[in-house]
Amino acid sequence: MTQNKEIILIITALLFLTLIGGIVFLYSGQEKQNIVSKAELTIDFGDGNKRAFEGGIVANETLVDALNQASRVGNFSYKIDDKNNLSAINNFTSGKDKTWRWYLNDKKIDSLTDGIVLKSNDKILVKYE
Repeated sequence: MTQNKEIILIITALLFLTLIGGIVFLYSGQEKQNIVSKAELTIDFGDGNKRAFEGGIVANETLVDALNQASRVGNFSYKIDDKNNLSAINNFTSGKDKTWRWYLNDKKIDSLTDGIVLKSNDKILVKYE
């Protein structure tokens, strides 16, 4: 009976060590995302109200990533439609009269925004017009 308890204890210890080793392996393989630069994001609601955000960006960060960060910090929601266009911020929804438009460094963006990678000191404007 004592030998069975020792075997169970050894097996339990081995399983525990395997579990800890697996957790350490998983976390050691994750890359830390270092801030490589900064960018500015302004949301213009088209009614005189604007919200501005400035923060660090990491390598390969896109316009949508920057909007996502701003939404967490600024406590607002947004929606992206199935064509990857911004369709709403809070209760400002794209429609017949007004739609959300993206500008990067004062140039209108007509292409899909998820593939546009930010560069150092980019100025992003999201405007309801």
